[in-house]
Amino acid sequence: MIIYTEENMGCAYSIDSEGTLFYTPMYQGGGIETQDWCDVDFDTMEDEYVQETKDIQNKLIFMMKSIGEYYQC
Repeated sequence: MIIYTEENMGCAYSIDSEGTLFYTPMYQGGGIETQDWCDVDFDTMEDEYVQETKDIQNKLIFMMKSIGEYYQC
């Protein structure tokens, strides 16, 4: 599992092999709970964060492709 942390947003992100984006909150000090992931719902997200979050998703897809773990449907 590849995890991308974004301290400005206070979350850590990961994707599955089909590109579904998940997040979990970061604790003070940078720790995360790796068992408590939620799907990112772009439809309910504030507009100011949508593009930044999609950029994170694209970075994760690139990383997953580079190790052969991303399977686009």
